[in-house]
Order: sequence, then structure tokens, then C-alpha cells
Amino acid sequence: MSSKKAALIKNTIVIALGKMSTQFISLLLLPLYTAHLAAGEYGTVDLVVVIVALIAPIIMLSLEMAVFRFLIDGRGSKTQQSTVITNSLQMVLVSTMLIAFVYSIVMQFVAIPYGWLALAAVVASISSNYCLQVARGFGDNVKYALGSLVAGVTTVVLNILCIVIFQMGATGMLLATVMGNVLCALYLAYALRLYRYIDWSLTSKSKKKELLSYSLPLIPNNVSWWVVNAADRMIITAFLGVAANGIYAVAYKFPQMFVALYSFFALSWTESAAMHIRSKDRDAFFSQVANMSLRVFGSLGVILIAGAPLFFSIMVDETYHDAKRYVPLLLIGSLFSAIVGTYSAIYVAKKETKQVLYTSLSAAIISVGLSVVLIPLIRLYSPAVALIAAHITVAIFRHRDIKKSINITYDYTTIGGVTLLYAVAITLYYLDSVYAVVANIIVTGVGVVIINRHTLRTLQQTLFRKMKGLKQKQADKLAQAWEADHGAE
Repeated sequence: MSSKKAALIKNTIVIALGKMSTQFISLLLLPLYTAHLAAGEYGTVDLVVVIVALIAPIIMLSLEMAVFRFLIDGRGSKTQQSTVITNSLQMVLVSTMLIAFVYSIVMQFVAIPYGWLALAAVVASISSNYCLQVARGFGDNVKYALGSLVAGVTTVVLNILCIVIFQMGATGMLLATVMGNVLCALYLAYALRLYRYIDWSLTSKSKKKELLSYSLPLIPNNVSWWVVNAADRMIITAFLGVAANGIYAVAYKFPQMFVALYSFFALSWTESAAMHIRSKDRDAFFSQVANMSLRVFGSLGVILIAGAPLFFSIMVDETYHDAKRYVPLLLIGSLFSAIVGTYSAIYVAKKETKQVLYTSLSAAIISVGLSVVLIPLIRLYSPAVALIAAHITVAIFRHRDIKKSINITYDYTTIGGVTLLYAVAITLYYLDSVYAVVANIIVTGVGVVIINRHTLRTLQQTLFRKMKGLKQKQADKLAQAWEADHGAE
């Protein structure tokens, strides 16, 4: 059990080191965006990016997730890996070229904002996502992290050059994103030697059918979660305008930061769940992970709430300061999103993607319905309320559904501790004074350490063993070198 938890933490750290650069790009560059882009312009670009995030997985037929899951089963057999990569890549290429051709024709008759750059962003996103999931499927989390690092560094550098130096505005922002994904894909294709796994003689209708039976239910699932997490931008723009969407986009950076940090864990957890789904101690292990996830990411949410006022005062232009009032509600929704994600990994491990679809569709209906009904009444608060309601509904349903086959139990002291932390943090947040901010940081810090003391101890032990192992390897090398020199004498 302890070795499984240690492996999960180790993989999470490796992934985080590489992914952090990519996931925090928008946050690190927020002062640049808010200083050089008007609210309307930034809101429009944000809308394009959100749409690209929806379209790319659809065009890929969600095959990148099938590649990841089936490559795990094929570890140790190059033939199995080549079969998965060859058949999935062929389908992705055909689908991408077909959609690009149709889009090019539509562009001749319909004016689409940043049209060609949007197409390039979709293709680049498909390329990088596919290669990243192959790296995960191989279990090569180091290359996965390095690929993400390449994308992150490239995007940051080009954003600064294009927006500040060349004054390209929103066009430069999109161009930087495209180039970051392209270089990520090129690096991984070379580092993983993907050409060695492409063998057209392995093309198989039965394998394609098997891959599609896994991936196709994920398409409406992805669309549903896009609706839950991103359709609010469309609703805000339609009811309140692009300037309001620009304000909301700044507030949404905090849940994005939360989801980014959770994604490091989710990537590692999905792999771990798939590897241990048939283990004898599965129920106990999965329950420990669920409780640890609730403690850690519940703590992350209150830390972001406590730190948000400082962030706004330092990094965000005054034009966008109204966004601050929506942060706590959005982070509550993000916490329930993390709980849903914990169960999603189990469905992936069991290859039960259809069950994922049913619950996500209900979440989409709740999110859109509540947003539309409430936005005339509470304006920008409505998407946040809808987000909370949608994620709570799915979290409850998935917990009950998973309990039918896997007995996941939560520790009531963990639930109580996290609930208390949020109640205190949100109360102090809305008092909106310097003293309340200081008190919030102190109380939150103490509370986080208390409820995560066991996890912190496990992390410390994992890092200690890692450092001890590195020192031992160093000592062995020095001993071998000494023996070689002594023998030569």
C-alpha cells in the first residue's frame, strides 16, 4: 500500500515539474494581457481559445485517451504498442484533414475571428495532445513533463515578443500558443521515436473498432464538460457582452489554476488506477487516495481564496478588479470538480466510458439551465452557482455508482475539516480588509498543515528515500571508479 502511494506521489511530482510551466502560462502572463489588451479584445480571444479546447478532442474522436489506456495494457510488447499507435494515428490524420478541408471551404463564405490562426491552433493542439498521451501510455512521465515544458517556455517567450515588442495584440497571443504546441509535438515525436511504432501492415478494422468503442462515448462526455466549464463564456457574452466575459475570464484564472494543479495529480492517478484496478487491496487503496485528494485539494482551494486579494492588488489592472468577488464560488465548484475527477479515473481504469457519459450530460443540462435562468437576476454570479450545482450532482451520482463495485469510503473528520476551512476562509474573504486578509492567510496556513499532516509526512518520506537512493548511486559510482583506478595500479 505504501509503495503504491509513494509511486503515485512520485509520478505526480514529475508531471507537475513539467506541466507547471504550461498550466500557469495564462496566470503568469495575466499582467501582460490586462495591460496590453482591452477587456473586449481579451474576452474575444478567450472565447476562441475555449472553442479550440472543445473542437480539438472532437476532431480526434477522443482517440488520445484510448491511446493512453490501451498502451498501458500493451507495455512490454512493441507489437501491441505499434498496433495501437498505427491504427489510432491513421484515424486521427484522416479526421483532421477532412475537417480542415471543410473548414477551409467555410472560411470562404463566413467571417470567423482569427480564422486561420484558430485552425492552426486546433491542429497544433491535436498534435501535441496525441504525442503527450503516447508518452503517458508508455509510462514515460519524464518525457511527458519535458514536452509540456517545451510548450510552456515557448509560449511564454513568444507571448512577450509578440505582444510587448512587436505589438501584435491578440494575434500574437494565439500565434504563441500555436508555436508552443507545435514544438511540443515535434520534441515528443523525436524523443519517443514514434516512427518506430508506425507499421501500416498492422492496420486492423477490429482494432480500430475496439479503440473507437472506448473513445466515442468520451466525445459527448468532453462536450458536456466543456458546456459545464466553458459554455458560461458564451452565455455571458450573449447576455452581458464581451467586456463582461473579459472580467469573468480574469476571475476564472483561479479555478483554472486549481484545475491545473489537480491535473498533475489526475494524470498520475489515472495511470495508477488503471494499473491497480485488479489488486486485492484496491478498495482500501482507492479510499486512501480519495481522502488524500479531498484533503490536499480542499486545502488548495482555501489557499487560493486567502491569497486572491494579494494577487489582485499586485498582478491585475484596476479595470478588472470586479472579478475578485466571484473567486470563492468558482473555487468551491472546482473542488467538487476534483472529486468528480477522482471517480473519472476509476471509470477509465475499468474501461467504462459510457457511464462517464451519462453523468456528464446531466451536468451540462444543469449548468446551462441554471446559468440562463439566473444570469438576469444575479448576473456574473450565475455561472459560478451553476458550476457548483453541476459538479455536486455528478459527484454524488458517481460516488453511488462506483460504490456498487468498489467500496470507497470517506473519513468524516476530513470532510468536517475541509468544510470548516472553507467557511472561515470565505467569511474572512468577503470582509474585504487588510486585517481580514492577514488573518485569513494565518488561519488557512495553520488549518492546511493540520489536516494534511499525514500526507506531508508521506511526501517527506518519499523525497527522503529518493535523495537517499541518489546518494547511494553516487557512492557506488565513486567506489567503482576507485576500484578501476586501484586495479590499474
